[in-house]
Amino acid sequence: MPVNLRTLDLNLLLVFDALMQEQNLSRTAQRLHLSQPAVSNALARLRAQLGEPLFVRTARGMSPTPQAQALYEPVRQALHLLRLGLDAREAFDPAGEHLFRLSMNDYAQAILLPSLLARLSEHAPRTVLSVQGDDAETLTRRLAGGELDLAIDYLYFDDDQLCYQPLLTEQLVVIGRAGHPAFAGGLDLDGYQRSQHVSILPRAGRGSPLEIVLGSAKVRRQTQLHVPHYLTIPPIVARSELLGTVPRRLAEQFAPVYALEVAPLPVEMPDVQVSLIWHRQQELSPGLRWLRERIGQVCTSLAVG
Repeated sequence: MPVNLRTLDLNLLLVFDALMQEQNLSRTAQRLHLSQPAVSNALARLRAQLGEPLFVRTARGMSPTPQAQALYEPVRQALHLLRLGLDAREAFDPAGEHLFRLSMNDYAQAILLPSLLARLSEHAPRTVLSVQGDDAETLTRRLAGGELDLAIDYLYFDDDQLCYQPLLTEQLVVIGRAGHPAFAGGLDLDGYQRSQHVSILPRAGRGSPLEIVLGSAKVRRQTQLHVPHYLTIPPIVARSELLGTVPRRLAEQFAPVYALEVAPLPVEMPDVQVSLIWHRQQELSPGLRWLRERIGQVCTSLAVG
């Protein structure tokens, strides 16, 4: 039935949002610092105003109905935009308690996080970062819905609601075990093609920049092993005859640890652009603007170094 927004209590939507995430009355009450009867009463009022049951009690807790599932994303986005609008009125205090949610692949975690954490511990010691994996299929949705504040990625999404800030450019290099015959006299294209490789799995059906270049140059890479993360490649190639193609900064970090050979990629390709990505609705958030500046400073230091 039609809902009169003038009579709808916003607090009921906050309860609905928390209950959708917890799907348990007791945990929802704890999350909102309310009593369980208060949460039950709020749910009853929301059910009456919307004319929908919203949740069904089960042995595991409160299971959302299809109507609740359909309502959840619009409500979550509306609450997110409201929080952003209220936050934009206040100056950001780095000394306060803050939580930022970021998406980073393992390369960004290994290369950027240590320096970023050092900077935050100095200037914002009570700030907490929650770093999630780089699920390309859900990245734009999570940014739009407020589940993520920022992402660091080399992918470009055709979405005019996303903002991009270039952070780093990366060259790709080839790594292998010490004494690997492909590196004797310098790694050439013939040795690269004759060798077996470990490579990164495609993300959301997208080939990596390397795969796109190799395909265009008609270079055949014999891949024996596909892995989801870069960080597994150095220890694998160190104990096998496989070669791996990885970002240069990652190779430089792990080559001394595993006694790896490092060589330029024997195919011309442009540097890979790594960018900071956020949703346009986050543009005016003081806290996220502050964090974007800190990340930019860290990347500038890495580029100079």
